[in-house]
Amino acid sequence: MPSLLPTEFTEAYGRFWPAIRAKCRRMLGSGALADEIAQEAFVRLWEAGPQLDGRGETRTIMAWLYVTSTRLAMDALRQGKRITFDPAASESAAAPGSLANIAAARSSIAALVRRVGAEELEAAVLTRIDGLSQTEAATLLGVTDRTVRRLLDRFDEQSGVLRDEVAHG
Repeated sequence: MPSLLPTEFTEAYGRFWPAIRAKCRRMLGSGALADEIAQEAFVRLWEAGPQLDGRGETRTIMAWLYVTSTRLAMDALRQGKRITFDPAASESAAAPGSLANIAAARSSIAALVRRVGAEELEAAVLTRIDGLSQTEAATLLGVTDRTVRRLLDRFDEQSGVLRDEVAHG
């Protein structure tokens, strides 16, 4: 499969790297892991070339990078790649932002990532973490607004079940 022209790739990298890297940092928290995931998304962009979608549809480069990096980050979370915490940066152990509370929250998120389907998780990340509207998420995912709403409903149902399990034992 032909790759992008070097000038097209260079332009895409210069234009989209900061946004993709920032999105990966929001998802993963780790600068090094986020950089690795963002870099992998750009490597895949180079390899994919002008044909960015296996279904025969060409998406915009930004949309393709956004979805690809989101999926790569979710895969990293599923594989248990953890964020390293700096204990010196945390406050007391009882503080809301303490290492213990952050670790517990990350553990709950990891359990949720393992529980929900990839499509539901992707819709939730795009709308709830990245702050996109349902319409924007639908465009990036190549689905309808209604499908995004259904994915988010299923995500909410699964996260509610997990919250109940955590609260009761």
